[in-house]
Amino acid sequence: MDFNVDFFPYDDSKNTLCKTIEFAKHKPTVHNLRRKIVVMDKQACVFLKIDDIAYAEANGSYTNVYFLNGKKMVVCKNMKTFSERLPESEFIRVHKSYIININSIDKYMKSDGGYLILEGGQNIPVSVRKKQTVVDLVEKWAV
Repeated sequence: MDFNVDFFPYDDSKNTLCKTIEFAKHKPTVHNLRRKIVVMDKQACVFLKIDDIAYAEANGSYTNVYFLNGKKMVVCKNMKTFSERLPESEFIRVHKSYIININSIDKYMKSDGGYLILEGGQNIPVSVRKKQTVVDLVEKWAV
């Protein structure tokens, strides 16, 4: 099921949904984030668990968000804006059109310029400019 939504961060330390303008200035960190982001549509606020996000794909002014359970959501924000809400320690931009949750990586394939296979079987291309970042990540995890 696809649906379009908008989002703003949730700050549990204030025990309320805070002003969107205030949060636009702050990037969530693991310490102040309740491990969720909030996406808004005209009818509701949807709380998304960050750990459930497998990857995000740019779609013009929108971002397609894909979850580990196979569901997809269209967010009414561009990739740059959406990515600013995700923790850098867990998400990596591997291509101008893709950000992935590093915990969802299953394989890194060196052939065909390099691409990642996620746990759900999706093939995500790695751009030439981002290849070294991915290689460094792989080497960091290598045994």
